[in-house]
Amino acid sequence: MPQVLKRHYGKLKATSLTDLGGGGVADLISEMARRARQILRATKRIELSSDTGKSYFSFRGEEQSRPVNVALYVNNDREFARLLGLFGSGFTGATTDEIVRATYSIAFSVFAAHDVNQIGRKTSATFFEILIGHLVSRTIGVTPRTKVTIPESGAYLPTDFVFDPGKHSRKLHLPIKTSTRERAVQAWVHQLVLERIFGADEYLGVLVVATETKRNSKTGNVIEICVPGQFQMFQSRVTKMSRIYYLDPPAAYLALSSSHPQVDVRPFGEALADIRQLLSAR
Repeated sequence: MPQVLKRHYGKLKATSLTDLGGGGVADLISEMARRARQILRATKRIELSSDTGKSYFSFRGEEQSRPVNVALYVNNDREFARLLGLFGSGFTGATTDEIVRATYSIAFSVFAAHDVNQIGRKTSATFFEILIGHLVSRTIGVTPRTKVTIPESGAYLPTDFVFDPGKHSRKLHLPIKTSTRERAVQAWVHQLVLERIFGADEYLGVLVVATETKRNSKTGNVIEICVPGQFQMFQSRVTKMSRIYYLDPPAAYLALSSSHPQVDVRPFGEALADIRQLLSAR
């Protein structure tokens, strides 16, 4: 079964290069999630302790998976199939809760199936980039680029996903990470580079992150690794990210939305509607 998952992943990577927001990508993501959950049926569910105020578990196969949030992960197959249908429709008519639970369950089903079979974390990170990139591309109807042209030289600059809806809309810079850990500054630095080339108002920076949880391999206790002071420093001393969205948002980061300097951190369920509004605001 893991080989089947790998084959679908290869098809997903290839298809996403030409039509990230298309139905073919949605179908492959859905199929990977279904296959992943079949793999996980043969594993053992391990309840985990946590000091975060949230409940977590993990799956154990050849290896033990990363922590999974009990409240966000849809375990019931019938409910998951319903949410997968909403995902396939582009979340038309879905609530913010349905959006985040569907996206989290898709992502963490695949993450966990990779983890228990010792499939590298880079594969999961790329899957997550495609999943979030697909949702944003479908929402705004634009295929992204992963490089921009420097006007004065014509040279190409490699970037995260960048979306250009046209001259009457702002552009979007979309870095995507499974967690930030020590690499949080990358999103702000890439945003600064875009601003230095194109001006401060051309690209909106929107960072999407899955979680900041980590399981202690000896005790099994789940913690959230958060550096709110660093986020505020990047926001005030490097440049401004317009939004940061989390599938499983740490309370320490959500609190930054009402702190100074402000970092606007929100649950991912709000992201798709927010992005449409952000891009239309000039």
